[in-house]
Amino acid sequence: FIKVYSLSSCDTSLAKSISLTRTVVATPTAVTITPIQTNICGARKYRYSAPALPAGALGYVWAFEGSLYSGSGTIDSGTVNSRVLTVTYTSNAASAAGDSVRLLYTTGCGNSASKAAKLSNTALAVPAAPTAITITPLITNVCNNRVYRYSAPNLPTASTTAGAATGWFWQLTGSMSEFATIDSGDEGSQKIVVSYTSNNAAATGDSIKLTYLSLCGDSKAKASKLSNAKISAPAAPTAITISAIQTNVCGARRYRYVAPALPAATTTTGEATGYVWSIIGGLGTPTIDSGSLTSRGFIATFASNAAAATGDSVRVLYTSGCGNSLRKASKLSNAALGVPAAPASVTIQQVLPDACGARVYRYIAPALPAATTTVGAASGYLWTSPTGTVGSTGVLDSGLTSGRIIRYRYSSNAAATTDSIRVRYTSGCGNGAVKAQKLSNLAKVCLLNSQIITSRQATLQPNSGLIIFPNPNSGTFKIRFERPVTKSEKIAILIFDDKGNCIKKINNLIIEGEIEKQFVVDNLSNGLYFINYIIGNLSGVERIIILR
Repeated sequence: FIKVYSLSSCDTSLAKSISLTRTVVATPTAVTITPIQTNICGARKYRYSAPALPAGALGYVWAFEGSLYSGSGTIDSGTVNSRVLTVTYTSNAASAAGDSVRLLYTTGCGNSASKAAKLSNTALAVPAAPTAITITPLITNVCNNRVYRYSAPNLPTASTTAGAATGWFWQLTGSMSEFATIDSGDEGSQKIVVSYTSNNAAATGDSIKLTYLSLCGDSKAKASKLSNAKISAPAAPTAITISAIQTNVCGARRYRYVAPALPAATTTTGEATGYVWSIIGGLGTPTIDSGSLTSRGFIATFASNAAAATGDSVRVLYTSGCGNSLRKASKLSNAALGVPAAPASVTIQQVLPDACGARVYRYIAPALPAATTTVGAASGYLWTSPTGTVGSTGVLDSGLTSGRIIRYRYSSNAAATTDSIRVRYTSGCGNGAVKAQKLSNLAKVCLLNSQIITSRQATLQPNSGLIIFPNPNSGTFKIRFERPVTKSEKIAILIFDDKGNCIKKINNLIIEGEIEKQFVVDNLSNGLYFINYIIGNLSGVERIIILR
């Protein structure tokens, strides 16, 4: 109570009493809750507004109760003493019993009672699973490089009950995943391109999965089975083209082998990338003249002249990244190549002059025959020395036994009977059959030694041991005596042809103490000659043959 007195200078009146009463403002009538954003995961936002301050109220006090605010609420604007404040919640859960906001007024006389309002958050779900995955084949028949594009739907926006998707997440599962490589994009892209090094078909469980990401959590996955079908190796080559280049050259039979062009890929097989050749059988390994065993075609030369037997074949296969194809085999087409036939004849020509004891004949074989479809070409000749009584006295005079023309010199003057000379052709296929030609020598009557000795020489003694060598010779020869010649012994040499003509005389030679003397006789043609010699009281006759 408060007493009030009125005072004057004359008297004092009675005091006046007044009773004082304290009044607290009323409770706020309502709390206005305005959702600002309710479907953004981890960022749900509300505005809380209080009524205007009533008379006597000085301010506001806000308070939040329950697990929702204490665990995830943050005041974005205003304060707990503002009329209006904004709160963001990181929790996507629904508000539970007891989750509320309270408001009271403050005054100088104390605070009003609080007004409570239940928080109205509902649970915010993760986005629904993607509706589909679009699979686009880019490369499906290139071995070890099969390529597919995988496309996801656009990110779904938030709904009243689910948060917005913020990204994509791709995942490969199953046995094919270990052969997969992302060529473009990545696990978080809307589209990715994936290549596979495996050529196998996709098995059960081989799939690609797509999930949406969001702040509310990941969606359920959408799975699509991989659509890879098996890519096989190319089919075997359809044919081998065999072209004969030379088939009648002994030891060098040549063929060209060509495979078909490399086939392109199909829907089920990979493209061929190369060739592998092989040649098998008894004809042996040929020499590769051009190309190689890994090129489309090559030329090979066979040293064998035999015909191709069963199993003699050329084979080719295709290579590819999917593996090798089956082989295509073709039998080798070589026919047997025989040796040349025997020469048709031998031409025999007598070489003049026809000297006794030195008769010369020329033998000429036919020209070398060319190859035929079944016989190899002749490459040379092979002569056999004459045989028989007359033939055995023959000595090769000129030419070679491997040449077309040869000459033989015979010391016999008899007629040939069963005597013959033989020749055959040589070739890379072997030697041909022999052609035998009877010798054409006719009997020749020649003067005896005694008939060509002059009257002075009629008293010459038989051979006294003198030796002439070499014999035959080219006009240069040596005479060896059986003993050294004494000073008193004079030597005379006379040379006669086979007709008895004396063609050279060497008189009064003095070779004291020598046992051997060389003589050179020029301008003598080929043929038989007789040397009459006198040494002191001794004399004799020797035959020599001049061959130049």
